[in-house]
Amino acid sequence: MRRKDFKIWAVLLILITSTPVRSGDLPALLILDYSSREVILREPLAYGGSFAIRYIHSVNRSPVFEVFRVEKGEGLILEETGFRMFGAGMGHWEGHGTVIREGDWTKIKDINRPLGSFILRVGSREVAHTVVVDDKEWNLSQIAAGRRVIIMISEE
Repeated sequence: MRRKDFKIWAVLLILITSTPVRSGDLPALLILDYSSREVILREPLAYGGSFAIRYIHSVNRSPVFEVFRVEKGEGLILEETGFRMFGAGMGHWEGHGTVIREGDWTKIKDINRPLGSFILRVGSREVAHTVVVDDKEWNLSQIAAGRRVIIMISEE
């Protein structure tokens, strides 16, 4: 191979390998350490898709979950929350969603509260803050107990 051809191929190879690969317009759920901005979790999540955060309430020790939806240009939308027992911070805000009973669960559906992103103080291992996307789970309390994290959508 001639030297000139080698240089052309070398430049092309560098351009190809340094060009970021985009996943279309597929956003990703991002969880960042608040202080260091270190990425704790990055999981692709399509617009219109949802994920949940579940945990054990620190006062009444009963399970709680919150469901969030991803919307282009809006970030995270709180869709639903569910709990088995009323406790500190639990309940219904008048005008935000519909309260229903499903078995032993109280659920507030159709909240549709735009959050964009939010900060979560991750509870202890007993609290077991867990992110659930489809059939995948990440226990944040095992990764970042006691730390604040930013939960957001990366729109690439």
